[in-house]
Amino acid sequence: MKIGIISINAHTKVLNFASPLHSYAFWAYLKNHGIESTIIDYKPVYYGKFDPRHPLLYYRERPNPNDPDWQEQIKKWTALFDEREYRFDRFEAFIQKYYQKTGTCYTAKMMETEDPGFDCYICATDVIWKYNPKNGFDRGFLLACKQMEGKKKIAYAASRGATKYTKQQGEQFFDYISDIDYISVREKSLMEYIQLNSDLPVAHVLDPVFLHEKEFYYDMAIEPEQKGYVLIYIVMEKAKGLVKTAVEFAQAHNLEVIELSEDLENADIPKGTHHKVIYGLGIEEWLGYMQHASYIFTNSFHACCFSMIFGKQFFAGARGGDKIDSVLEMFGLEGRRVKGYNPKAALQMPDIDFDKLDVLRHRYMDESGAFLLNAIQDLTHTEHQNHKDLVHNQIKTPRTEAKALWKRKLKRLLKKLK
Repeated sequence: MKIGIISINAHTKVLNFASPLHSYAFWAYLKNHGIESTIIDYKPVYYGKFDPRHPLLYYRERPNPNDPDWQEQIKKWTALFDEREYRFDRFEAFIQKYYQKTGTCYTAKMMETEDPGFDCYICATDVIWKYNPKNGFDRGFLLACKQMEGKKKIAYAASRGATKYTKQQGEQFFDYISDIDYISVREKSLMEYIQLNSDLPVAHVLDPVFLHEKEFYYDMAIEPEQKGYVLIYIVMEKAKGLVKTAVEFAQAHNLEVIELSEDLENADIPKGTHHKVIYGLGIEEWLGYMQHASYIFTNSFHACCFSMIFGKQFFAGARGGDKIDSVLEMFGLEGRRVKGYNPKAALQMPDIDFDKLDVLRHRYMDESGAFLLNAIQDLTHTEHQNHKDLVHNQIKTPRTEAKALWKRKLKRLLKKLK
């Protein structure tokens, strides 16, 4: 069975370190279990004509000086021009070194008419089921393109992010996922949404980065020159309060502060603070900074994940949506939240008991891996039936015979995992 993995991987506007990394981790997990697969080089529908190596040139070609956001983008990418080039090139080098991917770069539009040639498609993790106000759903990430019809399908650790669906969007969403053979999601809230509004069976699983032990990442990581530092990693949102908290925490522990960020105008850093902002680095360097940090302050979901994998004391700042809340709840770490400026809370927070955490981590690893491997095994050894045409594609519909059979099959699998 030829398996194609579709995920947010090579094409990420912000060059998020975790995007190429979690796709490789997922591919490698299958490889380690004797399952051959290929990462589909896929450009998301929202990507458009964005220039990931030179965002400055992209924005200059679309002048809008009256827009404060445009002005901010011009200012930011002018300051980071050389570092952005380096970061992009390091991302490309990682993909060329580790990926087994398609020779063609696909889009959802292309996959309406061009068959990539896989028997089974797996959409894997991250915010791939988001409804974009401009572009709607990305049909490729929902395995809903024309050339995917009649193929075997698995959703692993899918997320809708911070967005909520309207009734109309929900109907479209359930229509798209109704012929996915095995569905699993990353956040508890999405699992509950699917359970409440449909008869589709769904499992709650870990992000793919959790499917490996820390040594898997140590083999890739590049050790930084710095030793003994507080690491700050902020993504997507402003977090000046968290940065100031981290700086005061570092001062109390006589540690340097290293910030992996694109925001050069962050919090008011006290004079004399050993503080360094680094943007131009690749995935292996990012892993090295995570591995060797004394403490980590972040609002990144994946930085929280790697803090747990690497056994690092970490503090989670505010972030839209519930993906961080969901993973913290799984591991009993709800108390790791530090919202805004609150150095007292950080200084008084007890250390994480990683012996206890690792027991949970290994249990969830086994359950999540079993879901994935059993789903692939079942689809490999059974004749596939395209049940989309047999299923009523409205929310809260009565079960058809095909849907009932499918649901019982997945229920048996989920029961076995317990």
